[in-house]
Amino acid sequence: MKQALLPVLTFINSVYLYQVSAQTDFKLEQTAYVGALSDDPYADWTLGWTNFDPNNTAYPDPDDITTLDGMSPSNPVPGELNITTSLTLDAGKVYLLSGLIVVRDGGELNIPAGTVIRALADLNSTPKNYASIVVERGGIINVAGSDDEPVVFTSANAAGNRHRGDWGGLLIAGQSTHNLLNGTDNNNVQMEGFNNVTFDATLARFGGTNTADNSGTIRFLRIEFGGVAFETNKEINGFTLGAVGSGTIVDHVQVSYSGDDSFEWFGGTVNSKHLIAWKGTDDDFDTDNGYSGLSQFGIGVRDSSLYDLSYTLPSGSSTSEGFESDNEATGTANVRPYTSGVFSNFTMVGPVPVGSKYSEMNSTTKAAFRRGARIRRNSSLRIVNSLMMGYRNFLMIDGDSCVRNTNCADALLLVTPSTPVDIVTKQISFANNLICNTAAAFTSTTDTTANGFLEVARASGSAAKLAALTTCLKGSGSLANNVDPVPFTPGALLINPLAASTTPNFRPVGDSPASSGANFLDNPILVNLVTASEEIEEAKMAPVYPNPITNGDLNFGREVLSYGIFNISGELVGHGFNTDHANINGLVPGLYFIKLEGKVQKFIIQ
Repeated sequence: MKQALLPVLTFINSVYLYQVSAQTDFKLEQTAYVGALSDDPYADWTLGWTNFDPNNTAYPDPDDITTLDGMSPSNPVPGELNITTSLTLDAGKVYLLSGLIVVRDGGELNIPAGTVIRALADLNSTPKNYASIVVERGGIINVAGSDDEPVVFTSANAAGNRHRGDWGGLLIAGQSTHNLLNGTDNNNVQMEGFNNVTFDATLARFGGTNTADNSGTIRFLRIEFGGVAFETNKEINGFTLGAVGSGTIVDHVQVSYSGDDSFEWFGGTVNSKHLIAWKGTDDDFDTDNGYSGLSQFGIGVRDSSLYDLSYTLPSGSSTSEGFESDNEATGTANVRPYTSGVFSNFTMVGPVPVGSKYSEMNSTTKAAFRRGARIRRNSSLRIVNSLMMGYRNFLMIDGDSCVRNTNCADALLLVTPSTPVDIVTKQISFANNLICNTAAAFTSTTDTTANGFLEVARASGSAAKLAALTTCLKGSGSLANNVDPVPFTPGALLINPLAASTTPNFRPVGDSPASSGANFLDNPILVNLVTASEEIEEAKMAPVYPNPITNGDLNFGREVLSYGIFNISGELVGHGFNTDHANINGLVPGLYFIKLEGKVQKFIIQ
């Protein structure tokens, strides 16, 4: 759930910042299959480190209650423990987390494989026990879990008595870009709820200009039962990333039973892989305020009994979505950087159980759960090569700003004022996805704003736009979405995607249509974010770009949908969207390759 934050300006010296750099070991992988997993049991990345029944897991009791005790009266600020140097935990201990653990600028928190941290909030204490970990700008957190020894942040309650919002969560505040507006200072944005932490009014501020900012490395981490409400209707998420930069590594993270969103990005350029949102309350993956990173391989699963209780509020209501995406709160057309992140190879399992229909759900569940993806407020989110099943509707284009961003010619003619296709460079991409159960989903009988596959709202003439967008977004040719290729019945698509199971299996069944259909090279955005080794080798032979360059911008001479910068090993070290230049500041001297409109060119940084 999003609330109004303290916003900031996102341009420096009248030049918008929307270039993106990436950590040096990130690489977008080309797959033949759609969704998170192939049918190969030996390539199942969910095995070993995950837990789909954390409420009944017998975690050991804490035996260290002092190291992460923010509530101690001996702390300079009771309610808060500041880490200003380097603190390394001991995997042989189980830690009790109390209060706010704040990794300050220059501080570093190192958590080795197998470490268990248990937390429990108490908002009736004095001071309040928020039981959260906050990494400030300039702070570092390193979570060094492994597939057989993950790091676990979980509730301190006993097995069988753990609930959503038992404690706070993990929040990282970075120094990358975002588009929140408030005067001329982008350092005054504070996460919701933290402005009411009375003993420290400066907490959780995020933002800056360093797209390659590094907040640490997080691998093989489980976050369970977080999402406490700091105040009424202002919950924090299981994992919140505020303007986190692409120097940060996020790989293999499971958020389970969050009291709000499982994952939320407020701006930033961080990339991620292997994410799981398990039975969260609000949205699985929420992107806002200019987030422009890449995420590949993810799973989102809803439980029809777990939803956001605010769905009934006359104002501030929030229904539970798979993806929810905004550019910024007002949907202003020219606020950059745009929310333009890419989510590829995600498997999204909605609240409608396999073999049933949306119409068979009770009235509360019908009202609380809505779409696989809700794209609104001028966002141009990209969801590709993914699988969605069991939703009320699969995609919602919410408002005329997002109708424009689809770049669908027939729909653009219906927007007032109409927008010619050739001047629309921002683009929602919804392609090569597999959609299952539109026939069992929701079709409006009182108006013409929803047809099972698609919903269009907050736009005049929604009926005509629904028809035009349905044709366009279902697609054709190499980028077509595969809609209802098999019945919505058990065993027809995935081995065991049921939310009721404690041992789900999200691999495709034999001969499943999920085993094929992905496409990276025909997509005008993705084609510049992947490259083959032979392309790098060919480009090494002949420099074709300004050479050499010391710092500043590489100018393209035209605005492009996307570009990718690769090092000599073929790793993606920079990327951007909807821009006519790339800022190479922050990249070390050496030989690089930039891919524009499907072609690789070479340049040298001195």
